Amino acid sequence: MRGVRHRNSEQKGRAVDMAELENTTNIGAEEQTSEPTPKTYTQEEVDALLQKEGDRRVTEALKKAERKQADKAREAEKLAKMNADEQRVYQLEQWQKELEAKEEQLALSENKNVASKILAEKDIDLSLVDFVVAADADTMNANIKVLAKGIAKSVEKRLAGKTPMKAPDQNEGLTKEAFRKMSLAEQNQLAVTDPETYKKLTQ
Repeated sequence: MRGVRHRNSEQKGRAVDMAELENTTNIGAEEQTSEPTPKTYTQEEVDALLQKEGDRRVTEALKKAERKQADKAREAEKLAKMNADEQRVYQLEQWQKELEAKEEQLALSENKNVASKILAEKDIDLSLVDFVVAADADTMNANIKVLAKGIAKSVEKRLAGKTPMKAPDQNEGLTKEAFRKMSLAEQNQLAVTDPETYKKLTQ
């Protein structure tokens, strides 16, 4: 009897173990087949992310300001080592560089206006103006010529394709009998749209 009881308890133990194994296998399968849910954030996490982004931007702004300040300090140090005449010459050079940069920006702006007018005259889309504008007029004119040639070649290539077929004339097979059955308004419309056919049918 003991042997039978022992065997039954072993079988029950195995049955429980198998049931647990099946449950864990099913749970694992459910986890694998379920779609990942999108991450949701709590208000604290959102606040932390916003704070982190704000800190990053403030740090970048501070670094930029520090670089400007360092440049100014170097500039002041450079000027301090110079005598009065050298300082004047140096400041004049700096002003000259600033003036040249502003003149170049002004020239580009004016040339953009001129290029827009030229493109409009040539029936070229004005959104292409940035591709042709240049600081000097010669380069800009050369760019416009290249663009116009490219567009012309592209148009010619497309037009060189198949010639469109002529639409069949609807009034071609119209008989005198069918013409007489038409209303007066339809006959007048035919006289306006196809005078040759009208003349043939009224003779």
